[in-house]
Amino acid sequence: MSDDVMAEVVGELRDELKELRKENRRLREEAEAEEVKPPAPPDDEIVESFFKDKNYADSSERPKRFTIKYYQTHLDGIPLREATTSDALNFANNWSGENKAPKRATMLTYLGNIKVLYDWMMRHEWGPDENVVDEARDRYKSQNRSAIKRSGQHTGTVIQPEEYLQLVRSNMGARAKSFLVLAVKTGLRRKELVSLKVQDLDLENKVVYNRSPKGVGEQRVPKDSADQKILDDEAVAALERWLDRREATLERLGERGHEGRRGEGAQPESEWLYPNDAGEKLDPMSMSRWWSKATDRAHHVVKDDDEELSEKFDAFTPHDARRCFTSWLNWNNCPRDIIKALRGDSDGDMVALYTRHGEDQVRREYQKAMPSLGL
Repeated sequence: MSDDVMAEVVGELRDELKELRKENRRLREEAEAEEVKPPAPPDDEIVESFFKDKNYADSSERPKRFTIKYYQTHLDGIPLREATTSDALNFANNWSGENKAPKRATMLTYLGNIKVLYDWMMRHEWGPDENVVDEARDRYKSQNRSAIKRSGQHTGTVIQPEEYLQLVRSNMGARAKSFLVLAVKTGLRRKELVSLKVQDLDLENKVVYNRSPKGVGEQRVPKDSADQKILDDEAVAALERWLDRREATLERLGERGHEGRRGEGAQPESEWLYPNDAGEKLDPMSMSRWWSKATDRAHHVVKDDDEELSEKFDAFTPHDARRCFTSWLNWNNCPRDIIKALRGDSDGDMVALYTRHGEDQVRREYQKAMPSLGL
């Protein structure tokens, strides 16, 4: 190819490249123009339209209106659509209230109310692209829990059986209901819950064999060395329902060919009582996340009717269920040596206890002291 021809080809390519660049610029400008949102209505109009669409009862609308009013006052002229996560978090941390700063549970309720407003706004063409209040609420919850732990002020939460019933009734899915009931009826720790296998259950005799007690690491002790946890009828019923649902869950996982951590061709495990989504052993942190979802759900269910209980639910951990187990037995005069053995304490010997009292007597003391939740 001659130099002249080559120069002509290069020139044509250069011209085509210029045209492509111009076209790309035009398309980009059109796309950016299309992405420009129409102006949002005035904030007062947004709020009134929101309440008109929601059509709340007067008793429900009034506190929600006050909440949004507080939020707008704190924004100090920033339009609702333009507020950021930092603005919402600043409100949560610094709103002083009309007379005094609100309690943590009250602020969480405020943020929940404002979140609903932003959910509604996002459905409109002029609305924000994300719910900044939702993220701010999550951060507020996280930073307050961390502060409480650092200060040492949170020494645990114990709730009454009738309050625990509300926690369970807010979570009637088979899995959540089973681990909520099992934890409080046996005092099992988080790590012990996730280490249970189906074979550790003896529902006919109403016993759970805890083969991964505190102090043994990841190993499983022999069944004849395991801590025996007594079950009552409510715990048995919750576990039976979960076992039925669990089998169907594992079948669906198998049909999807979920590989999990074990690689291609692996089949979901069938031995763990609470498998993860890959059918494998759940880790303790995942159990904490399941637990947090359950307590969050209960918090939202009761927050409008019982602010104090909603605050308890918001701080309630898996270990608090163990505290409830111990407290309920104490309140109902269960002998101390039986409580120690049932808890699986290092100085509580279940075998010695059965030798001294007899297994039937130990069960009678447990059943007499462990309250029925009324499920």
